[in-house]
Amino acid sequence: MKAIESYLRFTDWLNAKFAWIVAFLICPMLLIMIWEIVMRYFFNSPSQWAYEISLFLYGSYIVLGGAYTHLADGHVNVDIIWGQLPLRGRALLDVLTSGFTFLFLGVLFWVSLKLTINSWQIGETTMSHWKPIYYPLRTTLPVGCFLFLMQALAKLIRDVMIVIKGEDVFPVRVQVPFTTSVHGSSV
Repeated sequence: MKAIESYLRFTDWLNAKFAWIVAFLICPMLLIMIWEIVMRYFFNSPSQWAYEISLFLYGSYIVLGGAYTHLADGHVNVDIIWGQLPLRGRALLDVLTSGFTFLFLGVLFWVSLKLTINSWQIGETTMSHWKPIYYPLRTTLPVGCFLFLMQALAKLIRDVMIVIKGEDVFPVRVQVPFTTSVHGSSV
């Protein structure tokens, strides 16, 4: 039980801290978009790079934030049945449907990892005029999938324990800002 609790605490901590760092990708993206607006509309001199770099940053922001969103219970959930169930029933339904999450993330991780390795090997660039390197962006997908898989496993463990014990034995104990549910105290 101690090893399970250590895994859960580490995974929650890692994804919360990683998301906090990734959240700052919004700042350079914002600055780039302001730069582009000023250059385009005030100086009639648009850049070739601003749109593409902002897409890279936004894509990274979204992909790398998935695990944290899972930690914070922020993904879309169909509440027609799930919301009407007691805690144990919701956990059981989550356990039964978790296979879809693992299948999707597993395939996405494997395929994106192969593409990322190939991208690094060939020094892939985009097809735009200025041809920026593409492999750092590609790297965000397997990293994001791996972190998401870790968090999905943590949720599965918690749900199995709820089904067995009838209560949340291992509640999330990291600060999860902007959520409506209480997730314990800071670690």
